[in-house]
Amino acid sequence: MLRGGGQSHWSSYPWLAFIIGLAIAGLWPEQWPVIYYYGGLAGLAYGSSFLPLKKRWLIILCLTLGFGRAHLALVTKEAVASHLICSNKIMTMRGEIVGQPQPRSNGGSQLIVKVKLAQCGHEVIKFNGRAMIYGPDNWLDSKVGEEWQFSGKLKPWPVGGVFSYRYSLFSRRIEVIMAGEKRQLVGRRPLNLWLRLVNGQQHLAEVLTTSLPEPAASLAGPLIWGGASRLSAEWRHNLAITGLSHITAVSGFNISLLIILLFNNLLLLRCPRLLASTVTSIVIVVYLALIGCPASAVRAGLLGLLMLWGRQLGRVVQAYHLLLISASLMLIVNPFYLWGDLGFGLSYLAVLGLMTWTNRWDNIIKRLPLVRYPFIRDNLAVTLAAQMWTWPLIFWQFGQISLIAPLANLLVVWALPWLTIFLLLASPIAWLWPAGQVFIFAPAGWLLNVLLMIIKYLAHLPLAGFMVDWPYCWRIIIGIVYYLLTIILLRKFTLTNNDYVVTPKKVV
Repeated sequence: MLRGGGQSHWSSYPWLAFIIGLAIAGLWPEQWPVIYYYGGLAGLAYGSSFLPLKKRWLIILCLTLGFGRAHLALVTKEAVASHLICSNKIMTMRGEIVGQPQPRSNGGSQLIVKVKLAQCGHEVIKFNGRAMIYGPDNWLDSKVGEEWQFSGKLKPWPVGGVFSYRYSLFSRRIEVIMAGEKRQLVGRRPLNLWLRLVNGQQHLAEVLTTSLPEPAASLAGPLIWGGASRLSAEWRHNLAITGLSHITAVSGFNISLLIILLFNNLLLLRCPRLLASTVTSIVIVVYLALIGCPASAVRAGLLGLLMLWGRQLGRVVQAYHLLLISASLMLIVNPFYLWGDLGFGLSYLAVLGLMTWTNRWDNIIKRLPLVRYPFIRDNLAVTLAAQMWTWPLIFWQFGQISLIAPLANLLVVWALPWLTIFLLLASPIAWLWPAGQVFIFAPAGWLLNVLLMIIKYLAHLPLAGFMVDWPYCWRIIIGIVYYLLTIILLRKFTLTNNDYVVTPKKVV
């Protein structure tokens, strides 16, 4: 791992070994017996001397636990998915909607339902997990907390490896897919604080999308309130080419950038460090509550705030250790986060990039005569640092390489924290004063149109970016080699206590 020194350095190795064991389980070929893995670990334990005996056995134990946890979870999920069979019969499910209904990319809607009763024909089936229900567009009017009875036919369980739709369903604890044909409302959960918050967030999202013109509304809605993006195929392509696809949804990557950029920009406004940390924390907590606390945003928010206050309280030396512990604990609870939730990897890799590369990029950029303003230098350093660890994962998954991404992020990402704050304030005001919606959102609409104009211009530049149709295994090898070379390069430098926050020297 990266150089941390002393006992803290070695105490991170078991957590890292646990994560590596989980990662190997995701890549393990199905035709290979798992005994090969455990046999290899046994040979490594007895036949090597790369570590002292006690530390070696501890590392081997954590590699075993990580692989075993992921393998057991996969076997259990596969058993449940294959057990529920209702061939050529109408399936009836009754349950409560637990997530906001989302539109599907090819039309229609999808709902996540916590099933309470399932029937195949007239036969009651023992199943109390979660189901993904596909339906027509008008099912998007369903509300969280409502209880519905759906009827339709089960769809075949998808196949695929890491980052496939199959693993994505597992990460969301979904065990069955049904193509819904009919529905009937049977009840509603009594209103509580959580449901009031979710309903309020949905109303605010509707206010935003109806107050802004397209495509600004389709960009701002998912960015601020979450949900699926309704951008056209042309705009999705433009965002992919410029390396800005991450701005179209609330994700761990965006939350991490929001924390760092907001904190650094407050320092540039000469706010005391304690006040900047407090204001940043309040903004993030309020934001997470308003968007309904999605899992990816919550974990990134907690991690980012822990790092922020760890530095404020003088415990930055534990930053890497904290990063590994938090990731390991989340993977113990749900191992499929690693291979089924791309946002999980992007959020942790973005934070790792901010910790390890921000000051290095800042030192490099200082030598450039054209970048003299601290505001530009700091934001460029942060965006480049976050991408150092995240672009290989995006390339691995999508085969996407964006040559214009650093410039595009510099010109666009700086505005996201302030745009987020402004829209969070404007949405409730516009809700309370509907007649003034156009005027309240006018500045945000202007800024969004400017950003969209920049994105469109950069996307049409020659060699702005391209997609490669290389075999999946080759993309995996390239990503792994890049990470190994990056770690080797970082080991040659001594990490400072300020690696993940750029602090302007003139600010006291």
